[in-house]
Amino acid sequence: MSSNSYKEILANRIRSLKQNGAFHIVAGSFLTKFVSFFGSIFIVRFLSKADYGILSYYENFMGYFIVLVGHGLDTATLRYIVLADDMSEKKGCYLHALKNGSLWNIALLCVSLLVICFYPHKEAFRGQFLTGAVLMMSIPAVFLMRVSLFSLRGLYENRIYAIIAFAAAAFQIVARVIGAAVGGLHMTVEARLIAEILCGAACVAYVLKRRFSSVRAQEMDVGTKHDMDVYSFQIMLTNGLWAIFMLNDIFLLGQFTGNEEILADYKIAYVIPANLSILVSAVGIFVAPYFTRYDKEKNYTWIRGKLRVVLMVTMAVMGVVVLLCFAFARPLVRILFGAQYLSAVPIMRMLLVASFFNNGVRSTIANILSAVGEQKKNLMVAGAGMALQVSLDCLLIPRYGGMGVAFSSMFVYIFMSAALGVIVWNRYYSRRAAA
Repeated sequence: MSSNSYKEILANRIRSLKQNGAFHIVAGSFLTKFVSFFGSIFIVRFLSKADYGILSYYENFMGYFIVLVGHGLDTATLRYIVLADDMSEKKGCYLHALKNGSLWNIALLCVSLLVICFYPHKEAFRGQFLTGAVLMMSIPAVFLMRVSLFSLRGLYENRIYAIIAFAAAAFQIVARVIGAAVGGLHMTVEARLIAEILCGAACVAYVLKRRFSSVRAQEMDVGTKHDMDVYSFQIMLTNGLWAIFMLNDIFLLGQFTGNEEILADYKIAYVIPANLSILVSAVGIFVAPYFTRYDKEKNYTWIRGKLRVVLMVTMAVMGVVVLLCFAFARPLVRILFGAQYLSAVPIMRMLLVASFFNNGVRSTIANILSAVGEQKKNLMVAGAGMALQVSLDCLLIPRYGGMGVAFSSMFVYIFMSAALGVIVWNRYYSRRAAA
């Protein structure tokens, strides 16, 4: 085949991706996470190491409740809006998620405030109830923005989804940075709360007035509501378990060491490995609805081909970037966070290896399995991985501190990637599945 033919094929592929909204999803997701990443760098510069450790501790505490936000109805909305036949059913799905998820969040907020108040925090983190309480108060607003953005994605409004997601992230991070610069720890969490409330309200208003204003909602039938609620609960547990891996690491490190500066070092070591997901997360967001559609149609040939391509892309991208970050870890930390965090470099390098398996393999397969209704198997793997992680953390942290946590993460993500690989192979690639 001539070089011109290859160019023509490539051009056709690019045009197809552009028409399907892939560029909007990729650009929007990348810019959103990129802004958040650099915003965190500025916040570090405006806070002392001790204050940043305290902020990390309470943000981590908040994370345990964020995984329960909306009973998982935000994520479930993406799947069920895609499956709905017409706009009236789609609006009914959105309103069901909005109402039930918000009621759930009010109860969740009350519980979270009680926990923050009465939990026996280590001495270094006591006396900061206000910081934790203000962070928790943003829980309802976080859901409003999430469920609206997922609904736009389910409606294939890729361009609008990307613009709103980026604008909201930029507004929130600017508010947090200004708060940190003006008033330190307390002001940055207060600015975050105000920004998230405004963004959540604006997202709901946009979806209702711009996308559903001329549509009369059709209430979901009892069976579909039940299916959606069950799916949302399962996806909440599954996604929650994935998120809890990072939360457990910081929580256990704080409990075993009781040192806010060690916690700050680990959080800094994790910033770059965690944010490498910006390179591949958009892929999962973009392809999930298509895997939902073709799995429903039992077009397994399409799924097998595209799954192989998606995995090759995410692994190649993550592999190259991880190698570069590993090689230049020391100057990266010095330039971005300052010389006071150079002690975090060895931990960061170990976490980069973990990030390759987590973002390049594990998350890609997990997103696709969730899209095709295999959230139960995702949940089983997540549960087994978390049990392994806690066991390793309890064994390694007292002896190795942050390095022990990093080794635990690497081993656990390798284990989960392999387990999910076996599941997807049995579903789509084994002889029985192929037949």
